[in-house]
Amino acid sequence: MRNVQPHAALALRCLAAACLTWPAWAGAGGPPPELQGTWVPAKAACTAPAKVVVGADKLTLVNGADSQALGEVELAGPGFFGPSYSGIMAVLITEFSGQQPLTATFNVGEKKGVAQVEFAPPMPGKSNPQMAAYNARINALKLAQRFPLDKVPLKKCAG
Repeated sequence: MRNVQPHAALALRCLAAACLTWPAWAGAGGPPPELQGTWVPAKAACTAPAKVVVGADKLTLVNGADSQALGEVELAGPGFFGPSYSGIMAVLITEFSGQQPLTATFNVGEKKGVAQVEFAPPMPGKSNPQMAAYNARINALKLAQRFPLDKVPLKKCAG
């Protein structure tokens, strides 16, 4: 038992250090209130027709009258960027237990208030049942064709 206690103490110290350097909301389910709201392209006005609306339990893409809600959102934990990461970026994953058609990154490039969404592409190559299900969902959504927001820097609008 003597050899176990020092390892446990070290593990607790590492866990405490990780908690001190990672935002309290990270890995806690959906997005925290400070990430929720309307995000538009950085060079656009907040009245722009193309936008991303982040809610507590879903992310909605909007382009004029067209919209697509993606639910089952989960905020990735600190391990997403690797064990030595201690910055302020956060990643929101949509349809977490499904095909994950979109990920949203906040504080991109360690710049507070800059976000970006990335659409999952169809997978090429020989298909298996999992790949077929993935490609069917991604192709049915047609996010890149419907919403001009893929990898575009976004800013949060007031309110």
